[in-house]
Amino acid sequence: MEDVHALVISHKRAPVEQIQELTQRPAADMLSRLEEGGATEAFVLHTCNRAEYYVTGAPRALERVLEDANLSSDAVRRVDGPKAAEHLMRVSAGLESMVTGEDEILGQVSSAQDESLDYLKNGLGTVVEKAVRVGKRVRSETRINEGSPSMGTAAAELASQHLGSLEGKRAIVIGAGEMGKLVAQPLADRGADLLITNRTYESAKELADRVDASAICFDAISTKIGTVDLVVSATDAPHPILDESAFEGVEVTVLDLANPRDVTAGVDEMEGITVFDIDDIGEIVDSAVTTRREAAKEAEGIVAEELSRLKQELKERRAEAMLSNIYAQAERLREAEVQRAASRMKANGGLTEHEQEILEDMSSALVNKLLSTPTQSIKEAAVSEDYETLQAVAEVFELSSQMEPPGERP
Repeated sequence: MEDVHALVISHKRAPVEQIQELTQRPAADMLSRLEEGGATEAFVLHTCNRAEYYVTGAPRALERVLEDANLSSDAVRRVDGPKAAEHLMRVSAGLESMVTGEDEILGQVSSAQDESLDYLKNGLGTVVEKAVRVGKRVRSETRINEGSPSMGTAAAELASQHLGSLEGKRAIVIGAGEMGKLVAQPLADRGADLLITNRTYESAKELADRVDASAICFDAISTKIGTVDLVVSATDAPHPILDESAFEGVEVTVLDLANPRDVTAGVDEMEGITVFDIDDIGEIVDSAVTTRREAAKEAEGIVAEELSRLKQELKERRAEAMLSNIYAQAERLREAEVQRAASRMKANGGLTEHEQEILEDMSSALVNKLLSTPTQSIKEAAVSEDYETLQAVAEVFELSSQMEPPGERP
C-alpha cells in the first residue's frame, strides 16, 4: 500500500471547468498515459465533480495526466500510501461528495473499477476492491444515504409523501431559475409528467429539454393548474403571482418554494388545496442533514476499521510472497539433492519405487522443519513492519529485495 500514489482534482479545490477539462478525456486514454509513464497498475475515476488518478510502481507517471491540462497549482492534491487508499474509501463511502452519502458515487467507483480492470493487479486492485466494499458496507450499516439533504430532492420527497407515487402524475413547475432546476430533475426522476414555464420562454424550453418535459408560455398557467396534480412555484418575483382565483374549483397540491412566497396566504385555506412552503421543506432537509451527519461519524469508523484490515492483509500478502519464493527455492534444492542421491545409488541397483517415496517424504519433511521457525519469524516481522529482519532474510536466502521499508523503492 505504500506504493500507491494518487492525484485528486475535485470540487473542493478546482472549479468545474478545470475538472471537465480532464473528465472529457476518455478514461481509457488516461489509463494508457499512466501505463506509458511507467505505472505498474493504474486506476482512473472520472465524475462530474472529480478527476482522480491512482498508480503503483512509478509516481512520476501521474505527471502524464496533467500534460496539456490548464490546471491551477492549488487545484491538484497529491496523496500517497495509506492516505491514498483511505481517500478512495472515503470517496466510495460518500464522505467526500458535495452531498454527504450520495449513492451515485459508489456506482461510479464500481464502473471505474471495471474500466480499469486490465490495469489492476494485486496491490492497487486490492485497494480499489476494498473501497467498493467499504462503500457498500457504509450504506448497509448506516443511514448515510437516507433522507433528502437538498431542497430540490426534499421538495420531490414531500410531494411523493403527500401524493403517493409520482409516476404518471402531472405537475407544473413555474420558474426555470436555480430552485426550479433543483426540483425539476428529481420530479422527473420519480416519473412525473412535467410542464415547465417561465417568464422567458427560452429558459423554460432549455430546462424542459434537459428533463424531458414540455415547455409552456407563462400566460398559460391559469389554464393548466386545473389539469395537474402538483403545482411547484419557484420564481424570483417580488410579490405573489398566484392568488385564490387561480385555484377556484380545483384540487391540487402546491409547493411554494419562492422567497418571498409566490402563493397568497389565503390559498392554503381553500377546500381541496394543500400548500407546503419552503419552511416545510427546510424541516425535511434539516432532518436529513442531521441524520447523515450522525451516520457520517459511523462511516468514518468503518473506513478506519477497513483501512486497518487492509494494511494487515497487505502485510500478510507481502510475507506470503517472500515465503513463496523461499519455499520455491528450497524445493528446487531438495529436488536437485534427491536426484543426486538417486543417481549415486544407481551403482547399487537404484531405488525401488517405495524407497523413492521414502526419500521424497524425508527430504520434504526436513525442508519444512528447517523453514518452520523462519516462516513464523517472517510473518511476525511483516506484521510488525520489521524491515531489518525481512531484509536480512532476503539476503540470507538470496532473494530479490521485496520487503523494503516505505520510501526506499526507486
